[in-house]
Amino acid sequence: MTTTEQGFAAPASGPGRRPQIALDVHGQAFRDANYAIYDDLRERCPVAWSTENGGFWVVTDYESTFDATRDDDLFTSTPGTNIPFTAEDTGAGLAAILPPIHTDPPLTGAMRSLTTRFLSPARAEAMEPEIRAIADELIDEFIEAGEADLVGQLTTPLPARVILRLLGWDEGPWPEWVTVIHTFIHGDEYGMTREQATERVTNLIFAELGRREETGAPADDMVGCILNGEVEGRPLSVEEQFGYLLLLLFGGMDTTSGLTGNSLLRMIEQPELTRQLIERPELMRSATEEFLRHGTPTQGLARTVSRDTDWRGVRLAKGDRALLLWAAANRDPKAFERPDEIDLERAPNRHMAFGVGQHRCLGSNHARVMFRVMVEQVLRRLPDFALAGEPVRYGDAAAVYALKELPVRFTPGPRVSGGPVGEEIR
Repeated sequence: MTTTEQGFAAPASGPGRRPQIALDVHGQAFRDANYAIYDDLRERCPVAWSTENGGFWVVTDYESTFDATRDDDLFTSTPGTNIPFTAEDTGAGLAAILPPIHTDPPLTGAMRSLTTRFLSPARAEAMEPEIRAIADELIDEFIEAGEADLVGQLTTPLPARVILRLLGWDEGPWPEWVTVIHTFIHGDEYGMTREQATERVTNLIFAELGRREETGAPADDMVGCILNGEVEGRPLSVEEQFGYLLLLLFGGMDTTSGLTGNSLLRMIEQPELTRQLIERPELMRSATEEFLRHGTPTQGLARTVSRDTDWRGVRLAKGDRALLLWAAANRDPKAFERPDEIDLERAPNRHMAFGVGQHRCLGSNHARVMFRVMVEQVLRRLPDFALAGEPVRYGDAAAVYALKELPVRFTPGPRVSGGPVGEEIR
């Protein structure tokens, strides 16, 4: 299936011309056929110029995406990583820039160093019992009913509660946090405008910072290290502090849910995957990497070209935007054998679901553990889960390709813990 068949112009090229397409990454057609579009572009024009969304380069093959993601000098992350980029796209108000993702080296490394020790593999693994307990609490709320929306009742609340716990903030209002964060990422899906979300998230963050002062929170916890840390011999500005906190919330409250929902749907569509993981639970870690590759939630992030240059057979101009599509690179047949298939034992598996280089996802270790625990608990407690209705995807897949609803039915089972855990997001 070609981009032309999907309603996008085929690449046009010639002397002095850019290979040109008309791809709206925020449109429904892209969301519904993203992988077919990637395959077509990767084969015919892996680096093409889209005239939509303000104009930007679309990079779809593995080698080009890998090289561009590591070249922070040519492809800069300042001033932002959205398509198109405006200050309002990042969050709003105080968070026009979100460090460290909207910075360039050496500032990137300095910003990351403030929080990396709290997000290490050891810290993530140590938190597994807590994460499993949260998963069981959430499953208890619906397991006796024999039906549930796994996104609204499991894969959304669990990561939200985990990131709030990591920040030392109150987990109780997680539904409100999710509504606000999802409004920034997915648009007006919850009846809240971006302007309303901006005002609300500002109030929520500053309320938590005020509570820190009242309760005497430690100065060296993760939030304290952002508030009291220094980069390049100076403290972070209020805007940088706010943007950093908002970035952690963005990462914590959306992408892991997207990955897990995408993967659970694939397991429903391909029951042999479920059987394989139940019969061979030791495959769960390699399966995590394969689901990350195959169902990459963050499709990609944009960069800004720093200078005029020839690159990969095209002429880049200073100021051009370039969308580096990790999800497309992760399906490149030159990098992965049978890329459209899910091979739970795939090795090696050098996927780019978390990005590459200095901008590699800060929360990747916790994301892996949360994903693994949620899938394991679903397999243990509702192993015969099947679709009970039509899955619903968010309308805009430019930032995160994710399900909003995944209705399932299963054989009812017993609770293993007690107590309410909050309300469902719908």
